[in-house]
Amino acid sequence: MKEIIYTRFLLLKKQWISLSCWIVLPILIAIGFLSTAETVQDDFNVPVGIVLEEESESALALWQEINESSLVDASKFSEREAVRKLEQHELDSVFIIRQGYEETLQSGNRRNLLGSYYSDRSFAYTPVKEMIVSIIQQTTGRIKAANTVINLEMKLSSEQDWSIEEIIAKSKEIQNNEDLLNNQFRFHGESDLSNNSGLQWNPWIVWAFATMLITIFIFDWVIKERKAIVAVRFPFMKISFPAYMLINVSIYIIILLSIDLSTVVIFYSIYQETINLFSLVSYRIMVCLFAFLFVNIIRNAYFSYIAAILWVLVLIVISGAVLPIGGFDKLGSWINHFNPLYRFLIGEWTVGWLAFCLGGIAIWYVREGKKYA
Repeated sequence: MKEIIYTRFLLLKKQWISLSCWIVLPILIAIGFLSTAETVQDDFNVPVGIVLEEESESALALWQEINESSLVDASKFSEREAVRKLEQHELDSVFIIRQGYEETLQSGNRRNLLGSYYSDRSFAYTPVKEMIVSIIQQTTGRIKAANTVINLEMKLSSEQDWSIEEIIAKSKEIQNNEDLLNNQFRFHGESDLSNNSGLQWNPWIVWAFATMLITIFIFDWVIKERKAIVAVRFPFMKISFPAYMLINVSIYIIILLSIDLSTVVIFYSIYQETINLFSLVSYRIMVCLFAFLFVNIIRNAYFSYIAAILWVLVLIVISGAVLPIGGFDKLGSWINHFNPLYRFLIGEWTVGWLAFCLGGIAIWYVREGKKYA
């Protein structure tokens, strides 16, 4: 066994530059992807001009809520300046909060509160308008509810202990605390339905996909070991061929796990993202065993690279990373059993696929042992 380890490290010593590049590539892909995603997201904020004909408390609150949207970059302008910037295509659209907005809002009227300008290049005008209208509807709904509470209070006790502002503030507090708009429901006797509307990207998710691909690439040494010019030495070894291969797999697992521990430190220092170490270890062992079986089945380096890329693309799709799969009724619930990344992506141990790969290794060991007996 010492000779096998020594021989493997001699081979790795000759290939240390290329192997080092492959090993750190998942880390670089994760950092590069997230940096690009953040830049693209900032660039895709819709520039919107807001004109305040009155600077009342309600008008300023509306402008602030618009500006808090992650997809809108709202700025205050005079009407003339806003129209000029719209004509120069510096703004997607312009919205005017009319004079008397607060008074009209308090009366419960939602008409003639806004004015707007847009051009033939205002691609986001309609969704931004609907967003602003929904904010106004929510505000008028709170005001109407507050007036109803006050009227009931006056009828029952002839006193008014709550002001409209206090009632509105209390309604916002209840909405935030109770999460009224985001409750999950389940039928009697069924488990909670998981929210599978797509993955929220973080460095470990990107790393998981990249690691699956790169590990398969690294394990092309299995194909090289099977070449006729190399395989002639197997009958003269002190141990069996299957044992020799599994010892080498163990060496790669140990090397890659040591790099994964460094990855934990890197991601925490950059993104403050933590990971369950047992989940990471089980995932790494599963990926290495899967890559070993994957390459053994294909046995052609070129086709293994193509198949690995296609396989990872399929995993990205079924994981909901590109297209959410939660809308296909129960598709997302059973398809996750065929996704080797699923348990790791939700922070759990990769038990099922690890057991599946260990079973595959056992079958391979028995078959190869008979072949070289």
